[in-house]
Amino acid sequence: MARKKKYLYFAYCVNMLSSRMECCVDKNIVRKGHAKLDGYKLLFGSYNEEWEGCLPTIAKSCCSDDVVWGVLWEVDESVKPRLDRLQGVGNKIYEQCEVEVNVFKSSSAARAMTYRLAKRPLSPILYRDLHPRLRYRPSKLYLEEMVKGAAESGLPTFYLKKLKNIAHNGYGKGTGEISVAIL
Repeated sequence: MARKKKYLYFAYCVNMLSSRMECCVDKNIVRKGHAKLDGYKLLFGSYNEEWEGCLPTIAKSCCSDDVVWGVLWEVDESVKPRLDRLQGVGNKIYEQCEVEVNVFKSSSAARAMTYRLAKRPLSPILYRDLHPRLRYRPSKLYLEEMVKGAAESGLPTFYLKKLKNIAHNGYGKGTGEISVAIL
């Protein structure tokens, strides 16, 4: 019997939440721990109607002190199409990229796959009724889910505080549910 090919996925967004990954990608997905991506910063770019706010992305930083923390998931190659759909790869919302992360409580680095916005966050898609001061902000709901995932994953306290201090746009106060279509 052939072994299934697995790879590491570095999630820095709402995909840090185990309930989201188990529901939308694979109920048997395995959290391998958390890691940091040195020399990168977390930004918010393209506006997303479903989340009512801007989506996160990573970008290389000119400041070597910048870091993005996230979760390492072990993903079976057979479920990668589901993860791609969840991230909107087919709709050119996100694109896959490979990064080298430093595994927490380990002196080792690991190669991992992650996603970044396909359109760099220069100007998010804004609707006429969205006030300019709300540009580049995630919805309240998205940010809450991101913070929940970071806390659940045991990311460092200072990073949790940093996430909690990100300004949101106040939207997403509805039911707290986001519909996810898995085809």
